[in-house]
Amino acid sequence: MLRLLNLSLSRGTRILYRHATMTASPGERIGLVGANGCGKSTLFAAILGEISPEDGDLETPPQARIAHVAQSFVADDIPTLEFILSGHAPLIAARAALKEAEASGDDMKLAQAHANLAELNEGAIEAQARTILSGLGFTEEDADRKVYDFSGGWRNRIALARALMRPADLLLLDEPTNHLDIDSLIWLENWLRHVEATVVIISHDREFLDRSVSTIWSVEDGTICRYAGNYSHFEEQRIEKLKLQDAAARAYERESAHLTSFIERFRAKATKARQAQSRIKMLEKLKAVEPVRAKREWRFEFPKPVRLPEHLIDTENLRLGYGDKVVIENVSLCIRSGERIGILGVNGAGKSTLIKGLVGDLTPLGGEIRRGQGLEIGYFAQHQLDQLRPDETPLEHLRRMAPDVREQELRDYLGVYRFSGDFATAPVGPMSGGEKARLALALLAWHKPNLLVLDEPTNHLDMETREALTMALSIYEGAVIIVSHDRHLLRATTERLILVHDGEVQPFDGDLDDYAELVLEHRRSTVAAKKAAVAAEREPVINKKEARRLEAQERQRIQQLRKPLQKKLEKVEKALAEKNAALKALADQMADAAFYTDNSQDEVARVLREHGELKPQVEELEMQWLELSEQIEAVC
Repeated sequence: MLRLLNLSLSRGTRILYRHATMTASPGERIGLVGANGCGKSTLFAAILGEISPEDGDLETPPQARIAHVAQSFVADDIPTLEFILSGHAPLIAARAALKEAEASGDDMKLAQAHANLAELNEGAIEAQARTILSGLGFTEEDADRKVYDFSGGWRNRIALARALMRPADLLLLDEPTNHLDIDSLIWLENWLRHVEATVVIISHDREFLDRSVSTIWSVEDGTICRYAGNYSHFEEQRIEKLKLQDAAARAYERESAHLTSFIERFRAKATKARQAQSRIKMLEKLKAVEPVRAKREWRFEFPKPVRLPEHLIDTENLRLGYGDKVVIENVSLCIRSGERIGILGVNGAGKSTLIKGLVGDLTPLGGEIRRGQGLEIGYFAQHQLDQLRPDETPLEHLRRMAPDVREQELRDYLGVYRFSGDFATAPVGPMSGGEKARLALALLAWHKPNLLVLDEPTNHLDMETREALTMALSIYEGAVIIVSHDRHLLRATTERLILVHDGEVQPFDGDLDDYAELVLEHRRSTVAAKKAAVAAEREPVINKKEARRLEAQERQRIQQLRKPLQKKLEKVEKALAEKNAALKALADQMADAAFYTDNSQDEVARVLREHGELKPQVEELEMQWLELSEQIEAVC
């Protein structure tokens, strides 16, 4: 249970929010959202006991039952699997008790320690740890590698794995999708559906929030507000709330102006004095409603390319790698003007290698690559931020690229990317990751490229900047190649998908939902193959007749286990068909322009309300269908 009671939190002398009262139910999935610096991570720090509230109470589970991803940890000289298992406190305690019993020489104590360890099922816990590692992209061999052997991004995954391993009543995840590829992201979404703890997630990945949470806590207007549904539903409800608030503010202004006018006209007249005093009291009681401040959404555009050649890049039997190691081969691609390509594949498959080969940062080991005349590439690398000079300002970075351009023109350009005034002449070093990413985008756009190649451009961007980038890419006239784990960005900006897998690059005939299903199916088949291999090693030699009898018996057993789940699935399918039909009928009404002119406002509002209520119901039924299907598949 997590409960905020009239909570107030501050950072330094600044009050982040006051009078926040929220309750998280057991097993609830919550997305914590709000502008950068509003106090999301501060709330996590308060829950973890790292800071104290200014006022109010904060009720949490015991600290031993709260799991979170450590922002930093010592990269110990221990195997990765052991580090992950160290997050499972009961197992560590049982192991320590066994070690102590062995040293004591007390047979009764030793027997009890063995019994406690057996009850925990150490083998099952280790298998779970290996499953988590596999889901997050680690190989079997990685489990035995030392933690300090891994780079920063992979260490973040290790920290996430350790948090997921910990038995907890409350799981706190602060930007868990950073440094994950799409495959690991899909696995994490699926894993979180089955976690029994209450989960609170801070994330700038809107599709991840849409698929992972059922409630939104939004830090806004000096407090925390609760919205039912995922992030998309929150956005719809928030817009409606702002409209109502704006309408109430206008009503207040009208009423206030009317009362004030009456008071001013009749305050001095004896015959109207009592009525004027009455109006003064009414004005005092009239609750002021603050008008909605028009939020200026940040937008920018990539400049129109000077030239748009038809042929940009052609490759034929291209082979790429490092030294004697070939990473991908037989790459044959044709990239034409205006094409929008998304590249899929697990970490380590060779996506960045392909990108480096296309932009010319990596010399091919074989094959042919032809770049079109007039090709101008704007390349955002995974570690693009490291190329910025920390002691220089944004203006100095741009001036090095355009020494002959007037300073005011450079300042105007930087202003489009929110580097205006003194910010344009501030050193880059102290800037946040998001600010540096904005600067990197501004610099690559300066030369008006006709091919944008973006390798994980959203890693450091907040929700607003991600949306601005998505809009800019949607209207950009040149060609785009993107590697990203942000599926919202990929859906909105790409039209063709390419899969890098097993050393090859092939077109992917499907969309991101098809890819998600492919990933989950691959993981299921891998697990099934491992189970079959283990079973084959243990299975005694029996005759064929007996084998057929046992197979029939096993099929019957599985069928009996699946029967109640199948009935539930059929009910859900029936309900889903009915809801979908109703939703389609409402959508057809809403798509007809005549509907809004031929019907009353109440009827239009009713249809819009019913449509808004039906959407989360359909998505909830779809989620139930998916979970039941997975449970049926898992029966063995």
